[in-house]
Amino acid sequence: MPGKLILPLILILGSQALAQDNATPVNVDPKWAVEVELIQPFIPTIGIYQLQLVRTLFSTPAQNGALVIGAYLRPNVKHDVVEEMDEYMLYAGYRHYFWKGLHAEAGMNTGYYWGSQNLVDGRDYKGPGMYYETNIGYRLNIGTSRRIYVVPQFGFIGTTGLADIGPRQGKPDNFLQGNLLAGINF
Repeated sequence: MPGKLILPLILILGSQALAQDNATPVNVDPKWAVEVELIQPFIPTIGIYQLQLVRTLFSTPAQNGALVIGAYLRPNVKHDVVEEMDEYMLYAGYRHYFWKGLHAEAGMNTGYYWGSQNLVDGRDYKGPGMYYETNIGYRLNIGTSRRIYVVPQFGFIGTTGLADIGPRQGKPDNFLQGNLLAGINF
């Protein structure tokens, strides 16, 4: 059901982006924002919850940059390599806006994971985990106040080699991903 709502939501919110002012930076005032992931927690094999705090570092009429810190939580998710996956990580990244809401973001998720009952060898795996993340996205302001917004992003997430959930039978450690974040400035 949530998949049927994504396209109409993107079309409605996309029309809001056309109304943004070209000469105005995306994140001037206020400098802080909180963002939450809207889609991934509800996809059964993904189940990733994200909560992020965003701090604008600099802002000019042409571009600006922001520090992004947050939590990446994946509790009790049925997985394609292990019977159940749990991941609890902190995220730190940088988001750079180039034009209006168009931006690139890069960051690292670092924390701990548990993978119970690998589907190939039946063993449990756990340990520290570190994942890189790169995304390209567009911030779509809701209304004219620029206080509430959504951020669709697309990119990659993958292991840096510090997470091992056992034999993968050829399944990749690097994945395409899509996020739909909702945010509010304060």
